[in-house]
Amino acid sequence: MNTYDHNLWVLDDERHTISLAKWQKTIDVMANIFQAPAGFIVQHTNQGYQVVIASQQESNPYPAGGGIIPLNCNIFCRKIMQTREKLYVKNAKVDPYWDDNPEVAQDGFMSYYGLLVNWPDNTPFGTICVMDFKETDYQKDYLDLMEELRNLVEHDLRLFEQYQTTAKLATNLEKNNYELMEAKKQADIANQAKSSFIANMSHELRSPLNAILGFTQIMTRSQTLPPEHQESVGIINRSGEHLLTLINNVLDLSQIEAGRITLNEKNFDLHRLLDDIHDMFQLKANDKGLQLLLEPAENLPRYIRTDEVKLRQILINLINNALKFTEQGGISIQVSQQSSLTKGGKGEGGIIQQPTTIYFAVEDTGAGIAPEELDKLFQAFSQTESGKQAQEGTGLGLSISRKFAELMGGEMRVTSRVGEGTVFSFDIQYQEVAATDVEVLRAKRRIIALEPGQPRYRILIVDDKPVNRQLLIHLLNPLGFELQEASNGKEAIKIWEEWEPHLIWMDLRMPVMDGFEATQKIKASTKGKATTIIALTASVLEEERAVVLSVGCDDFLHKPFRDEQIFKALEQHIGIRYIYEEIEPPSEDNAQQKEVLTAENLQALSPELQLQLRQAVISASKKKIGAVVAAIAEQNPALSEAIATCFHNFEYDKILDFIPKEEV
Repeated sequence: MNTYDHNLWVLDDERHTISLAKWQKTIDVMANIFQAPAGFIVQHTNQGYQVVIASQQESNPYPAGGGIIPLNCNIFCRKIMQTREKLYVKNAKVDPYWDDNPEVAQDGFMSYYGLLVNWPDNTPFGTICVMDFKETDYQKDYLDLMEELRNLVEHDLRLFEQYQTTAKLATNLEKNNYELMEAKKQADIANQAKSSFIANMSHELRSPLNAILGFTQIMTRSQTLPPEHQESVGIINRSGEHLLTLINNVLDLSQIEAGRITLNEKNFDLHRLLDDIHDMFQLKANDKGLQLLLEPAENLPRYIRTDEVKLRQILINLINNALKFTEQGGISIQVSQQSSLTKGGKGEGGIIQQPTTIYFAVEDTGAGIAPEELDKLFQAFSQTESGKQAQEGTGLGLSISRKFAELMGGEMRVTSRVGEGTVFSFDIQYQEVAATDVEVLRAKRRIIALEPGQPRYRILIVDDKPVNRQLLIHLLNPLGFELQEASNGKEAIKIWEEWEPHLIWMDLRMPVMDGFEATQKIKASTKGKATTIIALTASVLEEERAVVLSVGCDDFLHKPFRDEQIFKALEQHIGIRYIYEEIEPPSEDNAQQKEVLTAENLQALSPELQLQLRQAVISASKKKIGAVVAAIAEQNPALSEAIATCFHNFEYDKILDFIPKEEV
């Protein structure tokens, strides 16, 4: 069924006016050739018959555009519409059928010759015809000529419908474009609203976390806090860190969706990163009785350049998941380098300019993932059945990890068998760098005082939240800094003018006057240019960093911050020098273990116990391990405890090294 409006044949269009003029000329020529007093193009509509074109002769009683002839009127055209065939009436006066035809009875026409004119879809448009007041007998050449003229009219109708179609498409396209623009406008408004919401929520959530994590760090530094309270403080701190991770995951996803996440590449020690992550999860693995193996390839480069923070987060997410869903066996972290046939030259920043690929795989012996659930693994806020049962996490970790891997030039894959385990693997692009271009990490140490011989530094703390000001005061006051505080930008400017601090810690969102305006006013003067201003903000939006630096801030720290970040910024910007105390991990247990766990003590065991011990080590069976440790305790309790510690830490090689194979 056609969709054209066949009742609308006139368009306000220059091209169609030319078409009507052509039709007029066609009918005039046709009437002249047929020597007929009247020629017509008649349109058939739902209302009746209307003359569209009439030959321009004085003898023609029907002008174009006249009144509509009713459908039930017995005119010649009506007969063609009924039969869908051409009609040639040589003498209507002798045929009673036409007695009630007004064209015959009233106007005196005697003969008629007409053809059906169709639209392109073969529905009738109307007729093309000639009429005469006398009897006619047209030759075949005349009849064929009218066929040709009818074809010309139908050709114009095809052009007309094509124009209608094009016009409709253009109208629809314009409408669709308008709707798309409106939809984009609404989406932009929604995204802006979401960004504002996220920024506000970030500020509202991270601000109290800054106080929680900050004060727990200060309490941890205390030498007078009892050990049992140290453990409680540690729990609070770890819980706060976990909450911060969840918040950051939501913020990361929103930044990814908005296309605002970018790479922050730096040179770093890959081996140290892997060791740190392994150490981070070793205790958790031990508590679950799981092996956690780090298996780097021998040719793995040590010093590389890529986004260390994002790589760390990917590995943490994957290992965390593996530990969550593995109850027996273990997890292995495999790292290898793609071989490269060419070596690049050393460029700026010590970069060896030949980007290559590192492959990572985290394999577990956990519950596995059903095939039908693999497709939704990387969907944000989506969890597998086992994930829902675990009742942990937000369902964002894998989605974010895959986006980060893609941002770093790679991709993430997963293979799994239910009941056997899962392997998550990904690759990243990196550039190798020279060892001299990587910042050397110092041994862990604690700042206990300022070096003598330095001026007494004046530091102004500006924040509308008293708890945030108190946090920095508690952190800096014991070191002997001269401190003042302000609750808004206006107060800060007044204190700065009178007191001239060396450095200002500036919050950004405050009543009365915010940190942006205060910084601009201070930095506008010569004296202000000499004052270091470091912004402290709970926002994580990258665009805010650019604004902060553009108004004159010398640096930018996120809340919640670490105490070492504060001290490092002071050292970097105003040259403060510290006295440190090295923090050595307790080593009594290790020393005692070395004294007890010797080849001599192990070989003093009975051959049967040595065999049982070796079998327990090789099988890694908790049941066998428990039995042999209990048996050894009857002969040598200290040795039994040392062996149990080795088992707990999965240090199987230590035991095997001391048991001669020939004794087994």
